[in-house]
Amino acid sequence: MHNSMPVSFRVFAAALTAAALTAAAVGQAGCAKKNAGPGGSQPGGGSQKAAAIPVTAAPIRKGNISSRFSLTGTVSPAQQANLSSVISGPVQSVAGQIGDRVAAGQLLVKIDDSTLRAQLQQDEAALAAAQAHLAQTQASDVGASATSNASLDSARVAYQNAQSNLRRNQQLFAQGYVSQSAIDQAQQQAATAQSQLRAAEVGAQNANLNGNNPSAAQAEIRNAQAAVAQAQAGITYVNAQIAQTSVAAPFSGVITQRSVDPGSLAAPATTLMQVSQLDPIFVNVGIPDTDLQYVRAGSGATTTVDSLPGRTWHGHVTNLNAATAQGTLSYLARIATPNQDLSLKAGMVANVTFAQATRRGVQLVPRGAVVQTDSGNAIYIVVNGKAKMVPVKLGVQTDNDAEVSGAGIRSGTLAITQRPDSLQDGSAVSVVASKEGGKLSSSQTSR
Repeated sequence: MHNSMPVSFRVFAAALTAAALTAAAVGQAGCAKKNAGPGGSQPGGGSQKAAAIPVTAAPIRKGNISSRFSLTGTVSPAQQANLSSVISGPVQSVAGQIGDRVAAGQLLVKIDDSTLRAQLQQDEAALAAAQAHLAQTQASDVGASATSNASLDSARVAYQNAQSNLRRNQQLFAQGYVSQSAIDQAQQQAATAQSQLRAAEVGAQNANLNGNNPSAAQAEIRNAQAAVAQAQAGITYVNAQIAQTSVAAPFSGVITQRSVDPGSLAAPATTLMQVSQLDPIFVNVGIPDTDLQYVRAGSGATTTVDSLPGRTWHGHVTNLNAATAQGTLSYLARIATPNQDLSLKAGMVANVTFAQATRRGVQLVPRGAVVQTDSGNAIYIVVNGKAKMVPVKLGVQTDNDAEVSGAGIRSGTLAITQRPDSLQDGSAVSVVASKEGGKLSSSQTSR
């Protein structure tokens, strides 16, 4: 039969039919993909590969670890002196204000010494007079001694001549050349000379300054010498008092108290200034007997203060009391701490940390990597892209790290530090970041 439809209509109908067939084919393909299982398999048509669990990990490392304990202490000066004067008098000048640094020997307070200097002039004049009197007495005694010695020499010569004359006359008398009267006269002259010699010897002995029996002249000289010594002692005493009118810093430190101003009256035992040594400074802390085994002279300590956040000071124990503080069960430890900028102030409350136990060259993991199981402690490590539970023995622990040991624990092995609850031994894992942060390489994630 001849088809009477126009050609244009037949073309349009054919195109419409082809479009319908194409839409049906696309719909069937979409339904087939939607109904397919994971991995492209149809339901019931094969197994699905498990998705990797994202975890955070860090490499096991070898290092040193110390456990610590903290105690509360107080900051105190290494030295502190309340400066006072033993001299009464008006304050002439005061150097320095509270908070100023001072050096050892620096003059801080000067007391008026005009009265003492006037006394010093009087004592110096008295000394000069005593020295002049001593010189005069010594000169007089020397003159008398010289006269006595000259008289003694003259008496000795006269006595020797008289003795010689007597012997000569005795010889002549024996030969008949002189009479008996000549002998008698010579004997009388010899006796007179001997008497004069004895008198001269006594006079010389009394005048001799080195004699065992002091003469009146010697006594006068000694009195004059005593007067000179007394005048010199008076000068020394006044000079000492003048020196005490200058109050100086006994050591380098900081002025922590100023109690007088110029014009004030200084009195003995009255505090004028207070100087404290704050560098180094001491941190005093009581050590309980339970922690005493960890602290000794020379032990290191770390100090922090809540009012100075972000600051840390390192010092060492210089003294540890051998007896408990009164009314407590703790032993006082003094920790010398450098304080160059004087940021630590006396009276501050400090947190002091001591090392309790130290291990060197051991395997360390972040503390978050340790898990507790029914059979003990363990960690998960990454082996060939899977989590493997490894039993471990814990050693020293801190807030951040833990010492671990056991089979399979080696430096560089990745230990899982953050994990979901669904993680199990053998789970496929994908390490997304290390403890230090950042994306791990494929070699790290597949180790």
